[in-house]
Amino acid sequence: MSLRDGLKTIDSISGKLINDKKFLYYRKTIKKKNIAEYEQKGWQVVPSKLKKSVRMVLLKPHNIAFEDRVWALLAKMGFTYLNGDANYKIDYQNGLTKQIDVFAVDDEAAIVIECKSAQGRRKVSYQKEINEIIGLKEKIRNSIRNEFGRNIKVAFLFATNNAIISDNDSKRLKEGMIDHINQDDIDYFELLTDHLGVAAKYQLFGKLFSGQKIPNIQNRIPAIKGKVSKGHTFYSFSIDPMYLLKIGYILHRTQTDPEAASAYQRIVKKGRLKNIGEFIDTGGYFANSVIINIQTKGRKKLKYEMSENIEHDSATSMGILHLPKQYRSAFIIDGQHRLLGYSIAKSNSNHTIPVVAFHNLPIDEQAKLFVKINHTQKSVPANLLQSIIADFDWKSDNDRLAINALKTRLFVDMNADERSPLYKRIILSEEKKNETRCLTLQTLRSWGFGKTNYFGILKGDKLLQTGHLHDVDYDKTLKKSHEFFTICFSAWEDELPAQWSIGSGEGGFISMNLGIAAILRVINDIIEFLVLTRGFKPQLQSGEELAFEVVPFLMPAIEYVKNLDQNGLNKLRKLFGSGAPEKVQREFQYAIHKKYSEFNPQGLQQWIKESSGEFTKKSYALGHYKIEPLIDGFIKQKLKEEYGEKNWWTEGVPTDIQLSCSREKILKRSQEPESHFLNTIYYEKIIDNNWGLLQNYFTPPGLEQAGKAKRVAWLGYFNSIRQKYSHPQREDVTEKEYLFIEDLYEWLQKKLV
Repeated sequence: MSLRDGLKTIDSISGKLINDKKFLYYRKTIKKKNIAEYEQKGWQVVPSKLKKSVRMVLLKPHNIAFEDRVWALLAKMGFTYLNGDANYKIDYQNGLTKQIDVFAVDDEAAIVIECKSAQGRRKVSYQKEINEIIGLKEKIRNSIRNEFGRNIKVAFLFATNNAIISDNDSKRLKEGMIDHINQDDIDYFELLTDHLGVAAKYQLFGKLFSGQKIPNIQNRIPAIKGKVSKGHTFYSFSIDPMYLLKIGYILHRTQTDPEAASAYQRIVKKGRLKNIGEFIDTGGYFANSVIINIQTKGRKKLKYEMSENIEHDSATSMGILHLPKQYRSAFIIDGQHRLLGYSIAKSNSNHTIPVVAFHNLPIDEQAKLFVKINHTQKSVPANLLQSIIADFDWKSDNDRLAINALKTRLFVDMNADERSPLYKRIILSEEKKNETRCLTLQTLRSWGFGKTNYFGILKGDKLLQTGHLHDVDYDKTLKKSHEFFTICFSAWEDELPAQWSIGSGEGGFISMNLGIAAILRVINDIIEFLVLTRGFKPQLQSGEELAFEVVPFLMPAIEYVKNLDQNGLNKLRKLFGSGAPEKVQREFQYAIHKKYSEFNPQGLQQWIKESSGEFTKKSYALGHYKIEPLIDGFIKQKLKEEYGEKNWWTEGVPTDIQLSCSREKILKRSQEPESHFLNTIYYEKIIDNNWGLLQNYFTPPGLEQAGKAKRVAWLGYFNSIRQKYSHPQREDVTEKEYLFIEDLYEWLQKKLV
């Protein structure tokens, strides 16, 4: 039995078949008379312009849909042969066979893929399947090489969809030299293939065969060698763009790939590539150089033969450069669109492109160079550049910058980790906001970590005291923090799965910025409580140990959210501004306090007192029934005395306020005079407009010599309190605010009565 039996050549595979495989549904066109028969089998009619027939679809089982999707991806990459169906088997030893989900092969490489899918995102163990692949892989590799040539490279992939594999499974795959890819990797390569076509295959090879030799490639090229001011070596030369694509690799700053945490390239734009390809095909060329970094292991030098027939100075020389023959040996720093544009141009074989190549340039220097080149370019989003710049501060000598970088890296890592409840929830770069991806990095850092002691106390740029999650270095602190918060947030996700999955959708709250920030704050409160009352030493514990101490205290807060009706959720959801997280934090604290009475963070008792509504009711009685009528009546009386009974409205009240009151009267179809629609928010402007007449009456005691703004500032504060007591369902009046109301009434009475 030949391995070629059951394979299809890429030339025999139609575009329609590839598209059908990519689609999540089976598709069929049938006669209208057969609709009922198909509907009984689960098929659904979809809109079409057909007159005598209809189009119907049936959702594929998730495992088949995933296998089809992976197969279609490799077909679009242009592999020469692919398995014809899911029953393809490789004879690895004397008639013994192994079924292969997806198999693709060309002149350079063969890809063997085992696909596993889960219905929804969940933890799964694949120990048995992984052990089987490890046990057979060398026999399968030999069988493939016997058929397709001894020099062909063979990669084994374990592809998962929605399945969160265990640490043990990850370890076994790594030890067995089997590459694990998940749905995010498939998303990335699908996007890349849609943009680049077959050229995307070299990105895949760079990932799978990094550092391995590329067969049958010529690598000697004339070049100029020089040094830049920092001592970094560079080479300048011209090269066939298709050669550079083979050895090149673009580390894109994707949303979920941990490998790309320090990457600086954004995903290519399809429209821009198309324009570049057309530009090249119509005779266009690029005079500016593509900038790359050639990576060699350790301190291994690039082979460079200096020409003996040309005079050189001390800084530069000419000669022959021997480029690496390995996949993923040249990282593209700048010019990815220019380079990749040649991959879709029809005339790519007629061109060479100018290149400036650095050798072993550190990743932070590569990123800085990218930023310097692109910081003024509109094509590079500012948020991406800022995210890149933040990476420069990792382990900085400036403690403030280093800790900020730690916070950023923590959220980046949790966003990339399938095990994390924050997986694919945070907007980090160019991702579009949606209902589940609704968390923002800056808000989480400022609202969530702003008033906590997770990472230490700073004075200026110096760390005065290490925080609760501190470990011996930044790498270990990051790992500990990641582990700790993953377990803590998992408690919320496990207990509130529906609420968590909604995100910012209708009825959602807890997995929005406000909810996550409040959780981060109350977790810090719990650690503080354990430290103060139980001699807890969080710095000496692992992230897992610490989380298991904290989670029981989170449960009452989780129950509080679980028991909220829709009105209760909406009330929390509608809180806004920088003070909103503290309001939700207090609700969580109170829920915990009711079960663990000894848990009593500073300010909680005062908040409980104010939340009873006592001060709201008192403020309403004093403000609505006494202060507001007193101000209203006094101002109207004074304006009438000054301008007369007929003219006080037009002369004493600013025109825009007159218009607002007239509009309100018309909308309410009222017979009352316009002056009836004056309210407290207008009085500050009326007083300002009649300052000479009213200033002494409305200046608080002790501020007679102050400027106008300070003398009337109380009106703005009073109006903010009035908003509270007029709409108590939103927020209660605090004791401090009520005391202000009392004092205000006292001095207004003395001046106005």
